[in-house]
Amino acid sequence: MKASYEGLLFSLVSMITMGISSYLYKKSTEVLGATNTTFFYYLFSGIIALFVWLIFREKQPFTSSDLFWPAILAVFLFSSVWTFNYALQFIDVSVATTIRSLGFVVTILLAIFISHEELSTKDWIAVVFAVIAVSLFGSTES
Repeated sequence: MKASYEGLLFSLVSMITMGISSYLYKKSTEVLGATNTTFFYYLFSGIIALFVWLIFREKQPFTSSDLFWPAILAVFLFSSVWTFNYALQFIDVSVATTIRSLGFVVTILLAIFISHEELSTKDWIAVVFAVIAVSLFGSTES
């Protein structure tokens, strides 16, 4: 798939807002605690999502069994947010965010082993460099 200007722009906004949210998680967990932060994050997200869905929803038909995918997605996203919020009670936000950013490795492994996608040599080299870069950035020792 060819990268479009719009796709790159949305990805950039996603990256910026994820970085901001990771920083804000720490502030929120200091005030409310990890579980309260997670609860209110999903409560407010649900309200925002409802308005976005009402305005921009796709007209694509689906059955109730198709809702399995967003339901299982919600379980994993919830687990990610909740455990990240708890991690912030024990380690710096910069370290927790760095570790969390290695999630792309899990995505790659799932794509290879479940979806049978293949990576080129160039892709593997990029993965190795990305893991090294993230690991060096997240290193707590100087």
